[in-house]
Amino acid sequence: MFPRSKFSITSWATVCTSLLLAAIVSRLALAQQTTAERVRGSATVSTSQVKGEVVQVEGNDLLVKLSTGDLKTFHVPETRKFHIDGRELSVHDLQPGTTLTATVKTTTTPVTVRTRSRLSGRVWYAAATTVILTLPDGQNKQYVVKDEDNVRFTIEGRPATVFDLRKGMTVSAEKIVEAPSPEIASTPTVVGHAPAAPMHAAAPKPAPPARQSAAPGAPCLNT
Repeated sequence: MFPRSKFSITSWATVCTSLLLAAIVSRLALAQQTTAERVRGSATVSTSQVKGEVVQVEGNDLLVKLSTGDLKTFHVPETRKFHIDGRELSVHDLQPGTTLTATVKTTTTPVTVRTRSRLSGRVWYAAATTVILTLPDGQNKQYVVKDEDNVRFTIEGRPATVFDLRKGMTVSAEKIVEAPSPEIASTPTVVGHAPAAPMHAAAPKPAPPARQSAAPGAPCLNT
């Protein structure tokens, strides 16, 4: 009789474990199904403004002195453009002293994520708000239905509550959970004015040449 290979035994154990896990997941999927949907509401739009003056620009880092007197650093992406005196500039083109006005338009859309979990089974035990169901995989699972839970039971196609359940009944249950998940989108627009060019002092006009007087004893020309 040939000795068994250790690698062969390990491989078979891995395969068997994988098949067992796949079977369990498959049976649980049959026992309970969960779906989710997003319900969108009406969007609201708000606008805010921030004003400041450029203090320093280094790479993509922009230091701004806000109108409140506070200093704040912004890391500006390459795609962000500034509308300065009618020209579209990048952060690298900004000069200290440039005044900026950022208008931020924020759109908030209320979104409710509604999750539905469905399962079916046979009532193994039911008392008040506690119910134990025998699921299709043969396992018993206990549930406690609270007043705030949105759980709907169906018995032979008819709607029912947890208080209508009796041992031996085949029921389907659906639990609906709603959670807010708002979507927020901001669109900033930055405009501004470049600092005024410094005024250069006018160069003094050269003094007129001094008029030389005639030397003593020099003859005078009379016309």
